[in-house]
Amino acid sequence: MSDISKKFYNLFWQNKTCQNLFLLSKEELLDTTTIGSGEKTLSYSLPRIIISNAHDSENVETIKIRTENLNISLDNSLGDKIEFFKPLIEQFFNSKFKKSFDKLSLDIETKGLSVIGKIIRILSSEKNRERNIVLFLQDYGFVGRHINNFKEIEEDLKHQFSPKKSNELINEHTLRTFFEGIKFAKELYVNHSYKKLYSTNQVLTNTLNREDDFQSRIKLFHYLYESGILTPSKEDAFIECSNCEPGTYRGVFQLRLNPKKLQELKCPVCSRELTYFVPYELHNDIYDIVKSQDGLLLDAYCNTLQKLNINYLVNQKFLQDIEIDCIFAIDDKTYIVESKMYKQNTTHEKLQVKLRGHFGKLLRDTQRIQGLPQFKNKILMPILLTNIIDTEFIKSVEKDLKNTTVPELVVNARIFNIELLKVNN
Repeated sequence: MSDISKKFYNLFWQNKTCQNLFLLSKEELLDTTTIGSGEKTLSYSLPRIIISNAHDSENVETIKIRTENLNISLDNSLGDKIEFFKPLIEQFFNSKFKKSFDKLSLDIETKGLSVIGKIIRILSSEKNRERNIVLFLQDYGFVGRHINNFKEIEEDLKHQFSPKKSNELINEHTLRTFFEGIKFAKELYVNHSYKKLYSTNQVLTNTLNREDDFQSRIKLFHYLYESGILTPSKEDAFIECSNCEPGTYRGVFQLRLNPKKLQELKCPVCSRELTYFVPYELHNDIYDIVKSQDGLLLDAYCNTLQKLNINYLVNQKFLQDIEIDCIFAIDDKTYIVESKMYKQNTTHEKLQVKLRGHFGKLLRDTQRIQGLPQFKNKILMPILLTNIIDTEFIKSVEKDLKNTTVPELVVNARIFNIELLKVNN
């Protein structure tokens, strides 16, 4: 185990907020993007955690409306710039290259393969390739007869696109409009990125359950930062004063700052706290654990077994179609552990359906491997390990399942979360 992993688990087992945070599914913990819709979707999670103080719903709504209003204005303005350049570009193309393209198109249409074959021969032959390309371009009028090589083509294009009053495409007015267009495009990018940040459920300083609050999260991020588990990101940070008039103080910049100091960011206009969205990088050692198939939950469980000097095996296959996440033995008892990471941002009813299904499958799989020779005279102890935080809910579901499930294995079966795991060690 690496030093970073040791530091992480040292904090993890001491800090309830750390447990609640890192036992989220990877889609909730990490900066995750989903491409596509319906069944044809692809999600990928980056080793990035976004820290924000936008836990006030009214504050988030203010930023949301402001950003959408600005996007509407920018879309219209950028459209005007495009409409301004469109006829200029068309006119420039028609005056310089339209006759050449028309001639080439006509030859391809009438002579067909002979023209295409000529192009292929010129490009594939190394002998006099540059000169033959220039001659071909001259034949169709793309370049003048005075041109002899690629260098002269480059110089000719530079001359045509150099800014001057007589240049119909590049002059003082079009340059000013072009740079205004770049500014609008930049604002569109900033607003799009801003929208992605405030709309994601990955803004992790939000209060996710009754045991966490804003200050406990900030303190946790401070510990993670000092331990090297979180480091400053190269991605842009976003700030805005939601107390001042729209656009008064709003920016995008690089930030290297301990998370506990983020709350010291103040608006220079009204001196009140700024709203911020600041990305931090998660150390690769922890990122690899989080994004693994069984997530951090199973790894944390194995970490407990290691501390207790209990030998265990992971991802063991039986009977071709059964895979056990973790298996270990203590005396005459063999523990069969199935680890399940659920998304927390859902209802108890949906979680209960998933627990019932996974608990039933665990019992059926355990019952099947009970007959294998290596488990003869062994007492099998099925354990469904889950990341669900609500301990009382876990106990209630387990009680309900045991009352309605018939197999004798259910007597030894348990549903654990991290809290119950610590109690039963």
